[in-house]
Amino acid sequence: MSEMEIMEDRAKLKQGLVKVLQCVATISSAAAVVNPIFGVAGSLIRVVLHHVDDEDIQTLKREFGSVNRSLDQLSQQNRGALLQIKKETLDGQYCRVEENLRNQFRKFMEMVEARPEHCERKKDDFEESYSNDLGDQNLHTLYEGVVGKPKLFSRPILEVYLKHSQGDRRTMENLCTRLTYLFCIGLIALMGYAAVIGDDEEGISDEWTEKMEHVQERMQEALQKCK
Repeated sequence: MSEMEIMEDRAKLKQGLVKVLQCVATISSAAAVVNPIFGVAGSLIRVVLHHVDDEDIQTLKREFGSVNRSLDQLSQQNRGALLQIKKETLDGQYCRVEENLRNQFRKFMEMVEARPEHCERKKDDFEESYSNDLGDQNLHTLYEGVVGKPKLFSRPILEVYLKHSQGDRRTMENLCTRLTYLFCIGLIALMGYAAVIGDDEEGISDEWTEKMEHVQERMQEALQKCK
């Protein structure tokens, strides 16, 4: 990888992190958060793997860590409200998906935060763990559960929550935020994995940009049905 390419990735990282941080503040917009993520995750991995470890990169890593903490904090705030609702058998169906997405993202962050001498081992750990946790299948399962493909879930996620919350707007907004968080961490890990194995990042980006627009449409439809 040339010095010029590394510089380009660093520039993308700086611009992308600002956008991601802005999007975290308004994370209920699922579609808006996607493009900056695609720009950041792959660039971050390439820079880390090429042992570019100056002060700028340390700052960027810290900022990426703060994105992670902000996302996780939002998710925890919403967890309590969502657990109050009995949701038929739905939670059991996608509890494993959430667990896998969190684990993939945790391994991604371990690779990002690794010291240069441990970086190669953490990269191998991430690559192995990503495959063991069903790769991008978790994201596809979550997507199909949100947009309402009935083969995997007894009922679409948004529909079930709408019914059990009796159309409570706050509950549905919390749900949309939580789902967006899961898509965020899943997409970051996916783009990181694509960068590690040299997959078609652009093709993945195009596919999921379109998918997240569908997710956003479904969320808006659900919120419009709220009281």
